[in-house]
Amino acid sequence: MNVLLWHLDGKLPNLALMRIAAHHRERGDRVELRRVSNGAALDVKAWREIEPRFGDPAWDRVYASAIFERTRPLVERFAKLYPTAELGGTGTWSLGRTLADVGVPVDGPLDYSSYPDFTASMGFTMRGCRFKCSHCVVPRKEGRARAHGTVAEIYRGAPWPPHLHLLDNDFFGVETWPDRIAEIRDGGFRVSFTQGINVRVSSDKVAAAIASVDFRADDMETRRIYTAWDALGDERVVFRGLDCLKAHGIKPDWIMVYMLIGHASGETHEHRDHRRRRLREYGCRPYPMPFVRTPELLGFQRWVVDAYDKGIPWERWKAARYNPRRLGDRFSLPLFGASS
Repeated sequence: MNVLLWHLDGKLPNLALMRIAAHHRERGDRVELRRVSNGAALDVKAWREIEPRFGDPAWDRVYASAIFERTRPLVERFAKLYPTAELGGTGTWSLGRTLADVGVPVDGPLDYSSYPDFTASMGFTMRGCRFKCSHCVVPRKEGRARAHGTVAEIYRGAPWPPHLHLLDNDFFGVETWPDRIAEIRDGGFRVSFTQGINVRVSSDKVAAAIASVDFRADDMETRRIYTAWDALGDERVVFRGLDCLKAHGIKPDWIMVYMLIGHASGETHEHRDHRRRRLREYGCRPYPMPFVRTPELLGFQRWVVDAYDKGIPWERWKAARYNPRRLGDRFSLPLFGASS
């Protein structure tokens, strides 16, 4: 049997596709994984990449996974090209669909061989979340927070490095987290809390636990903790949590704070900029995440993520239509109407 897997978005390996690959390879099937280089729905290159290729065999099974809602137009195009494909993932119209629906064990083995350059180990020590944030699909998709697995079950063993990508949405939301921290610390693991920790409910115990392990960015090199400040009204509890992390030796520059923008009713640029400014003053790394992809919100994201906000006023950036090539000399006035 010829099996084609499509990884439509996301930079980390796709767990569902790895389980599908393991399921079919155990049965002796030929499995090929193809990956879209940029899953953004309006990326012309991505649209071309999903086209069937000259010399392709007759695929007996085709699977595709998309995790971001913004990829939906690409998925809709994909469905026309591969009308019998099994489509899944948060970014598609099949949020409630599971691997079991296509005959694959939900917690089956992982086949990393389709991602040969990825040397870390991925998985969940818990599933679900304690909270029900209106912008988040996790409560609908996974339900309440509950323990799921151990570090020993996630790590794929020697000769692979002791590097963990934990995909938990609420690592500290289950009672078993001290055991998992002990496994990470005692096993000498580098760990990326890829989905972030909830700084709003951080405590001295939680902060001390984080400080006790070798936490890293998803590149497994940079020191990094991910968290979020989504609602303007959470300012007090967010900074109380940040203070707690700082008190336990976690430098603000190590903390990346995702900022949901364009979601709250009545949100203005001033609301967004207040969060950005407070985080910059504290020393953290703000990272705006547009809920809707408007030019202004994407422009705000680029202004902050690329650190133009440190030297270019917003009005000048806006006048340049959010494009650094239209800024001209950094000491000149905005080039109104300048073309790239």
